Amino acid sequence: MASKALILLAPGFEDLEAISTIDILRRAGVEVQVLSLHGHKVTGSRGTTVMTDSNLGLFDEFVEFDAIVLPGGQPGADNLAADPRVLERLRKQSAAGRWIAAVCAAPKVLAVADLLKGRRITHFPGALDEEQSRGVEIRDEAVVVDGNLVTGRGPGVAIDFALALVEQLEGRETREAVEAKLAR
Repeated sequence: MASKALILLAPGFEDLEAISTIDILRRAGVEVQVLSLHGHKVTGSRGTTVMTDSNLGLFDEFVEFDAIVLPGGQPGADNLAADPRVLERLRKQSAAGRWIAAVCAAPKVLAVADLLKGRRITHFPGALDEEQSRGVEIRDEAVVVDGNLVTGRGPGVAIDFALALVEQLEGRETREAVEAKLAR
C-alpha cells in the first residue's frame, strides 16, 4: 500500500520546494494531497499559482498521513506558523510518531509548535531566531534526518530533500529507482 503525504501550502510558499517535492513523491508512488490554508488556489513567493486538492477548512481533520510536508518560503512559513490548525495537526503527527518534513524556512513552523527541542535539523540560514534555536542542534548539511523528522536547507536541495523523504516512506530501493530516472 502506498504511503500518503500531506503537503501544506500557504500564500508565499517557496515554489521550487513545493513543486519539486510534490513531483518526486508522486514519481515514487506516494499518494499526495496538496492543501492550502483557505480556498483552492495558492500563490508562491515566485508567482506560481497552484490549484490544491482542497483546503484545511474543508478537509477531514481525522484523516491520517504517513508524512506532513512543509515547504518553506516567505511569507509562506510565517503563514503556516500563524495557523493554529497547522500547529495542532503537526503536534498530533509528531505524537503519533509519523513523519514530518520541513525545508528552508519551514522548520520555524515546527519551532512555533514546540517540536524541535532536542532535535538535529537544518534550515535556511537565519530562518530560526535565537529563542527558536535554543535546545536545537542545527547542522550545516543539505538534508538531516532525525527520528521521524526530515529537514532541508533550502530551495537548492529541494530534490535531495524530497528523495530523503521518499527513502523514509518507500525505502532505499524506491529512492534509487526514482533518482536514476532523474538523470542527475
